[in-house]
Amino acid sequence: MIRRLIWNLLAGLLFASFMPPLLELTTFESVIPFLPLLLTPLLLSHLRRSWFLLGSLLALLVSFYFILIPGEAPWNLFREIASDINRVINGELPGRPAFAFSIGLISFLIGYLARRTFPNRGFVFGLALGVIGFIAYCDTWTDYSGEQFIIYPIVLALFLLYATEVSERPTASYVRPLSALLIIGATVVAAVQSPVITATWQDSWYDWTDGFESEGTSSSRIQKVGYGNNDEQLGGPFQMDDREVFQVESEGSRYWRVETKDVYTGKGWVLSKSEPEIDSRGFFSHFGDDVKTREERATFELSRELPFVPYNGDNVRLSVDKQRQNLLIDPENQKVSYLDDAERQQNYQIQYTYPLFTEELLQTDEPITLSEMEQDRYLQLPDTLPNRVRDLAEEIVADEDSPWDKAKAIESYFEQENFEYNTEEVAVPEENQDYVDQFLFETKLGYCDNFSTSATVLLRAAGLPARWVKGFTGGESDVIGAAVTSYTVRNKNAHSWVEVYIEGPGWVPLEPTVSFDGAGQYTIDQETNNETEQANPQRDTETDTETATPERPQENLLDEEQTTTAAQTEQQSFPIWPVVGVIVGLVFLYLFRKPLTRTAAILFFRNQLHSPEGFKRMYRFLLRRLDKQGFHYKDGRTLTELAHEVDGYYETYAMRPLTDAYERMVYGGESLSVDKKREYFENIIRRIEG
Repeated sequence: MIRRLIWNLLAGLLFASFMPPLLELTTFESVIPFLPLLLTPLLLSHLRRSWFLLGSLLALLVSFYFILIPGEAPWNLFREIASDINRVINGELPGRPAFAFSIGLISFLIGYLARRTFPNRGFVFGLALGVIGFIAYCDTWTDYSGEQFIIYPIVLALFLLYATEVSERPTASYVRPLSALLIIGATVVAAVQSPVITATWQDSWYDWTDGFESEGTSSSRIQKVGYGNNDEQLGGPFQMDDREVFQVESEGSRYWRVETKDVYTGKGWVLSKSEPEIDSRGFFSHFGDDVKTREERATFELSRELPFVPYNGDNVRLSVDKQRQNLLIDPENQKVSYLDDAERQQNYQIQYTYPLFTEELLQTDEPITLSEMEQDRYLQLPDTLPNRVRDLAEEIVADEDSPWDKAKAIESYFEQENFEYNTEEVAVPEENQDYVDQFLFETKLGYCDNFSTSATVLLRAAGLPARWVKGFTGGESDVIGAAVTSYTVRNKNAHSWVEVYIEGPGWVPLEPTVSFDGAGQYTIDQETNNETEQANPQRDTETDTETATPERPQENLLDEEQTTTAAQTEQQSFPIWPVVGVIVGLVFLYLFRKPLTRTAAILFFRNQLHSPEGFKRMYRFLLRRLDKQGFHYKDGRTLTELAHEVDGYYETYAMRPLTDAYERMVYGGESLSVDKKREYFENIIRRIEG
């Protein structure tokens, strides 16, 4: 009785393990009010049906009270339930009572199933796989992180499997429990003490299988939207990913830049050089001396550690608990990083200077004063670039005079020519095809990488220095006060855009991607009635997809920093499906080993029972199978005593007549008919290998 109650409690705790990830996706705050309805049906599953039903009903009412109306009069519970029923009848969505009732119904059905089967390995396997699979699903596809919690259902499942071993092998030695405890202890110690290795791959099935395409063709790859470091091969469709990257409190919606790249290869982008240095601020001279700026602050709360610091503007300073931090500053790609992994922070504040351009300053026509090396770097184009791309750039800017007007003409070209924003039908260029050329003249649809890369190449072809920028758009807003707003930035907000160099203003951002308005890149000061008015400099759009549309695909969301070179990496193909087939086959054989053994034994001995030798082999086979189940016939017991114990345990009458027939055959006398031998053998083997 006590032992069964302990097994029931362990089964209840295992079942209740699916609630924490579920509650994190809902508005419920605690799992405690759910415990009575989760645990009681399993705790009472071994009692009489009347006690089981009554206890489950009372547990449901207790949980309902603490879930729906804690602290109120108990009779208000029925009013709350009736109100929810009325909402459903009126065509509205069900509320909290329906959710709690659904959990209670699932718990009752699990408890009722335990009455019929537990303790049984099939029940334990099914319950464990369901709970652990649900936790893994939530960890993969939602913001819930089950990296530490998942160890608890695994340990509970191991204990329950041991319970089934004890139940099915009543005379087993103490070697089995000691072995089980050793395995469980080793599992827990390994899980707790093993070092945590930062993942370099997305934790989703599509990302894992992405590198194992049978043909290895880029055009068939489906990427996951998010921020990554390798941009050598752009293109291809991608999937939505709503997982949160960070929350930021700032003085408005801002584009959060991470880095730039300067070498266009015809397929994507690489960085020509990287020379990071240690400094307490990131000052990159983005803007000219005549550009007005204002100091802004932003407070970041990261969902997980990042290998870089997103920022806006220039003169970036980072503080943790009001203490200024030294950073790794790379002036070549304007990237701000931590000195080492140990110093990464998940909560910090940055200060930066935000640019306030003027129309007069942007319309300057001064000659470019960049060094010759800088001009070569930011006007670079591959020799393989088709001439029609250069011709298109000259055509777009033919009627414009100032560099700024030329830049704006290129920025607005895609919208004027009805280019389409699309994430699902995006092509990857063939081996001898240019990425920009394909987008401009063939597909004319794509996402931010297509638009930003094409705009950068067109600007350079028109003689305007430009660079390709990566980072995040502003995210989803939640106003806190008059001047400060909280924004949630997700993987889908990863984005790329362009910066063009204009003598005087310096590096000015552009937003060429159609349906994006560029709000938060910079501000133009407009003098109206002697007052300064802050205006959005970018074009108006019919729809704002900043938060509703996934923006930029990458294979590794929070990948460790990588050094990219001009050499392109080829995709590695591997025949994954044969390996998967072998693994599935082995799992099938293991899970169904008992019915397979039973069927094989029945078929093998069916035609051997005619001869005495065949019957002896069959009987000795039964003794070996029973010995593995804990029925040891060499422990001083006779075969007749063993047969009585087996028939009593399995509630059958099969082992005793077979044993009697075996002894008669050995010592002389009449035996059973072949049909009876076959019937009794099949009966007992089905029980043993059930």
